[in-house]
Amino acid sequence: MDTNPKRTVSKLQIDSSELTPRILLDAGLGKIEIEGVAIPEDTHKFFAPLLQWIDEYSKQPRPKTIASFNITYCNTSSSMYIAEMLRRLRKINQAGYEVSVNWYYEEDDEDMRLLGEDFRRISQLHFSIIPIPPLG
Repeated sequence: MDTNPKRTVSKLQIDSSELTPRILLDAGLGKIEIEGVAIPEDTHKFFAPLLQWIDEYSKQPRPKTIASFNITYCNTSSSMYIAEMLRRLRKINQAGYEVSVNWYYEEDDEDMRLLGEDFRRISQLHFSIIPIPPLG
């Protein structure tokens, strides 16, 4: 795991590892991208900076925020943190800013599709569930 994320006031980037997804949080573009496997050894340690970033971003969000999740696998504790991220994004939306979520899943991965549907229901955001061809 990259223990030294590249961070500026408006951007948080973390490279992927075998256990953690690639992260790009860019306030200037109103972009949130999470891609890969999400099974960190210390879930709180991994996701806490993401939640802090969203809290800071929510003070001056872009007129439109697009959050893209392309998670190939996540454990229960990671899914709880993703749900919390979506709750915080919903607050931005409720404050009058547009927030859209794109949830990508491999078209043959029923579990990730269903997880996306659960997140759509929980978040109450504009939420697109998008199948992509399986890797390899």
